[in-house]
Amino acid sequence: MARTKRKITRLGTNRKPLIKSLLLPMSAQSAREMSLAHHLALAACRGESASRHQLNELVRSVYMAYFLQRMGFGDLPFECYERAEAAFENAFGVATKCGKWMLSEQDTPGIERLLALHDQQLSEAPMHRVVEAEKQLRRFLAGTDASPLVRTKLD
Repeated sequence: MARTKRKITRLGTNRKPLIKSLLLPMSAQSAREMSLAHHLALAACRGESASRHQLNELVRSVYMAYFLQRMGFGDLPFECYERAEAAFENAFGVATKCGKWMLSEQDTPGIERLLALHDQQLSEAPMHRVVEAEKQLRRFLAGTDASPLVRTKLD
């Protein structure tokens, strides 16, 4: 029976070598399709025709941008993420009160900037990094921890 070669990592643990498709960025078509979905969600959230799903799509893309940036793909100031988090909280608050899923006009330029970064990340980051960012997002969503986009205040 053939054995899979495993590489010894710095910590002394074994890990399976990555296949070529995980070492390369996603296909240009896939990156464009994801980007289009994010930008359409933003366009819908600018008006009064958005849904919870579209706002959640934006939240997901901003968190993915943050996790990928922490891996070295981007260098936007942390304040951009904090402002986006506050914008999403405001939008969820408005939706709770009046049922309209929308972002304020003043919040959309910052989110556009983060989406532009995420577009670049999707076209440049190796798939194994995108997959790892997705895992981080899922762990955060499944847990009860505070958002990584909110700076903790030291007393």
